[in-house]
Amino acid sequence: MRETKRFSLENLSKYRNVLMGLQIILIIFFHYTEDCKIYEAHYSGIIYLFYKYIRSSGVDIFLLLSGIGLYFSWKKNPDKRTFYKKRYTRILIPYIIVAVPAWIWLDLIVLRKSLWVYVKDLSFLSFFLDEIRWFWFILMIGICYWAFPYLFYVVETAADKLTEKLRVLLICLASVFLLVLLQLYHNDLYSSISIAVSRIPAFVSGVLLGKAVYEKRNIAITNVAALLVFAIFLAWPLQFSAKRILVVYSDALLNFVLSLFFVVLLKVISESRNFWAAGIHNFITSVLGWFGKYTLELYLIHVMVRKIMNSAGFYTYQLKMEAVLIIVSIALAIVLGRISNYIQKRVMRLCDRRIGRNLA
Repeated sequence: MRETKRFSLENLSKYRNVLMGLQIILIIFFHYTEDCKIYEAHYSGIIYLFYKYIRSSGVDIFLLLSGIGLYFSWKKNPDKRTFYKKRYTRILIPYIIVAVPAWIWLDLIVLRKSLWVYVKDLSFLSFFLDEIRWFWFILMIGICYWAFPYLFYVVETAADKLTEKLRVLLICLASVFLLVLLQLYHNDLYSSISIAVSRIPAFVSGVLLGKAVYEKRNIAITNVAALLVFAIFLAWPLQFSAKRILVVYSDALLNFVLSLFFVVLLKVISESRNFWAAGIHNFITSVLGWFGKYTLELYLIHVMVRKIMNSAGFYTYQLKMEAVLIIVSIALAIVLGRISNYIQKRVMRLCDRRIGRNLA
């Protein structure tokens, strides 16, 4: 009897940075397809298919991969204070550097709003009250960081694999149920926060997947293929991608399965003894790995520059303007990354010194 080929989930850890780089590229491309739809330009072919079936699912996969990374980090050092200090300085420093001047430009200069509006926007209060979503992902990942130690406990204390899956499924269903209730009874709040709450299952699943990756569990390639067929069936014949609440989950599942196949392909190429195959593997992983190092910075800079350009009449549905947007985003992301890393190291040292004095 022929043995079924199996894929080690450990490869998701090995290629995690590569996948994160791929997802930030998909998010950038999604913003381009969104501009094409808004301005009714080039909205056909691959752009139409991408917007209809992939959309912003790069955010979901990014959250899932973050869950995997956080699981490994917590296993190495399960100290809540250190965890929060490291994670929040990592996201808040670049956010402050970018968002403070960005909101000044938009609220106080362009729109001539009050200082209170500026404070609401900068602090994310307007995300809940006024459906203002600029930089919303920073708030989402911040909430995920806060919740992670508790999610880790839920997964880690499960008696067996079935129990851990049922616990995660229960949390995911609860978040979906919350969305349904909000849409039925408080549609304004639903419109404001659904973009974030609908992503909770992706992060929770990432924590569970992190445990599976850490334990080096395997999955049959045939199961991955079956999952792909299922994802396509949901997105196409059943049209889950057209349902308002289910669209996020349909797109995320399809993106995740395609990402799994991408990792399988990279693994096959890496094991090839062909010289050209090795070169292709190294090139792909190097390029995507580089983007993976700057995902947060690229996100912040990209959404900021995109809004500025479109507000100024340099519409990014035009290919030449999109090229300018990408080049500027990459260049400024590198600068932002270096400045943020420098400040973060100084802040971490300062915190360590204060902790040392308190202990003394």
